[in-house]
Amino acid sequence: MRLGIDFGTTRTVVAVALEGRVGLASFDVDGEFRDYLPGLMVWHKRRASFGWDAVAALEEDPQHILRSIKRLAAQAGPDGVAFSADGAEWTALDLISDYLSYVRTMLVERSNLSLSAGEPLEAFIAVPANANTQQRYLTMEAFRRAGFRVLRMLNEPTAAAIEFASRHKTALSDRSPKRYVVIYDLGGGTFDTSAISLEGRRFELLASEGISALGGDDFDEVILDMALEQLGLRIEDLAAHTRHRLLEVCREAKETLKPTSRKVLVDVSLWLSGAQPLVLDAPEVFARCERLVNRTVHLIQQVFSNLESHGIDASNLRELGALYLVGGAAAFPSVGRVLRSMYKRKIQLAMQPHAATAVGLAVASDPQANLLIREASTRLFGVWREQTFGKLKHFDQLLGKDSEPDSLGQVVAQRRYVAHHNIGHLRFVECTAIDPQGEPAGDLIPWHDVYFPYDAELAQHPRLEEAEIRRSAEGFAEIEETYVYRADGVIDVTITNLSHGYERRYSLTPRQD
Repeated sequence: MRLGIDFGTTRTVVAVALEGRVGLASFDVDGEFRDYLPGLMVWHKRRASFGWDAVAALEEDPQHILRSIKRLAAQAGPDGVAFSADGAEWTALDLISDYLSYVRTMLVERSNLSLSAGEPLEAFIAVPANANTQQRYLTMEAFRRAGFRVLRMLNEPTAAAIEFASRHKTALSDRSPKRYVVIYDLGGGTFDTSAISLEGRRFELLASEGISALGGDDFDEVILDMALEQLGLRIEDLAAHTRHRLLEVCREAKETLKPTSRKVLVDVSLWLSGAQPLVLDAPEVFARCERLVNRTVHLIQQVFSNLESHGIDASNLRELGALYLVGGAAAFPSVGRVLRSMYKRKIQLAMQPHAATAVGLAVASDPQANLLIREASTRLFGVWREQTFGKLKHFDQLLGKDSEPDSLGQVVAQRRYVAHHNIGHLRFVECTAIDPQGEPAGDLIPWHDVYFPYDAELAQHPRLEEAEIRRSAEGFAEIEETYVYRADGVIDVTITNLSHGYERRYSLTPRQD
């Protein structure tokens, strides 16, 4: 038995691959089976509760509510304090590990799967295609700490493309003109759109764009804003725990909406003293949310425009399998309204939007599926190089969006040069774009600097950052750098002084300051 686990912003879904068949895990919640676990944490009576246990604790007026544990993976460093209450503190890694331990316990003790407590749970897991390296590391390490054996990490849109192909097998036939599918993945807190190749059962990431903070949670905010307008209140007037409770009410109201809905009931009376249930105008809700959906349209167009470099004519719609809508928020009426006005019959909503990624992961985990999956990096990583002391020469892009992994899922990059400084001060940065001047742009994440002794006389110096910088026109040594971008998102670098025969190895991580 192998698992495909979609650790989502709002919901975590688990699919199972067994003997060539794939199905969803269901969880016993007070005698009723549910096919997902909420990504919720509450702190009450000096105790943390997760998932469905946290939902039950909401009735007891908890002190603290954390609506999305996953968002911490994108926002917090692995070692910094991400949550604190009553003197207790969690790092993001601790909190995510605790939540995934709850997921493991639910699978073993309260699911429809036949599992024993000590049984190793082998899993394919996923992250947003545009997740930064820090988020990839946090996710992989948290699964490991929670007792899962992670076989592979895929980008969420790639997993969704595999689910699409498993349901539309004719798209993979030799006679089919379909060459690729574009995934529109709108979850609770993130948006990704990616073009994935379908040719020859090779699921290759062709192009990808994304927004790290846009999803169904933002639709909940729109509904809450409209409700507060009716009440003459502002978001600033609410205590934090009241706001969280009302957002849950708005999420429940959102999930009742259909394209034909005219009104939506938002029952704020439970959490606002003296307030009555509100009735909002559904078309106005849709209209206000369309501005959020419009932010995604530009990125879809950018993905299509990037296909030319892969020999694909984006104007030939016969080659497009579908613009495939997945994710818990993809079924929201504003999404279909905006996209259908542009892409018409090519729009296809997944049968189970919230479960498509998990199912695709489970399909990919099955050796009998015989799939070839190849993913390129979706972010850019590089280093600032110095020309003279105190002056940066240029940004050297080491890993790009077209960097393809080897058979081990790793991307390798090398540099060799003559060092004209006695000390190498390497300033690393991760970004989402490069501007016309060749400098990093978009979402920038600085990484820890590395100091390396180019001059052999400094090889044993304890604090290179404090040593005097000297420059030599002849050069101090020939240097080689080897970067390995591992499948779990960690980047290792080996710097070798070829002239004097010594090297140092570093594991690179983002800064948390």
